[in-house]
Amino acid sequence: MAGFRNVLVHQYLQVDLKEVYQILQSGLDDFRSFAGYITDFLASNKW
Repeated sequence: MAGFRNVLVHQYLQVDLKEVYQILQSGLDDFRSFAGYITDFLASNKW
């Protein structure tokens, strides 16, 4: 995901909509993991 973020933000390459679709279909586990880490952090720090 980080590498793809760089492509989008810095426009290193022309964005391929088919590639974006594929990443959205198969690459969302990174976001789920990140959300879990944030949830655990907030729970452990009594936020």
